[in-house]
Amino acid sequence: RYRQVPFLDISKEPSTRPPIPDPRKNRLEKIDLAKEMSVKVGDKVRVLFGADKGKHGIIGRILHGKNQVIVLGMNMKRSFWHPEPGPGKPSIMSVECPIHITNVILVDPVTKQPTRVKRRYMMNGECVRISKVSGSAMPDPVPIGVNEREVLWAKHESQALIQEKSRRGPLKENVFGNREHF
Repeated sequence: RYRQVPFLDISKEPSTRPPIPDPRKNRLEKIDLAKEMSVKVGDKVRVLFGADKGKHGIIGRILHGKNQVIVLGMNMKRSFWHPEPGPGKPSIMSVECPIHITNVILVDPVTKQPTRVKRRYMMNGECVRISKVSGSAMPDPVPIGVNEREVLWAKHESQALIQEKSRRGPLKENVFGNREHF
């Protein structure tokens, strides 16, 4: 009766226990949530938490190492770093700060409601993202142009590298006995 199905053959080898796991090999692995959530640069998302809760925006950049996204026009903070301050160029700049990727969610193109996404492969092998709310295919991400703030930030960083920083350590001159120094 059991000879008809060959994959049910019973092995004659003695069973061996699996090796005891080594706890030193259990390292935490970083997961790229952008890939898991199928989020791309140029997707329209809705902010779930924070001061901009409920607003819609477009993803400008994804920080894969920190699992954060920068949504254009959201989570704005002010900072003092304009590389060329002057008339008509304020030294205070408004900058988009990163938001954790779990605090944003993709928006369905048909119903405009928050949705999760599943991946399906077409007959030609192309991967398509499909909305779980409406079942329609997600549109291709919007191409993102050059952001003026990022250009200014790059200029600011390059200037910061050129300028010499004051180093810590002993003073170059003996100022403690010198009254004119103070």
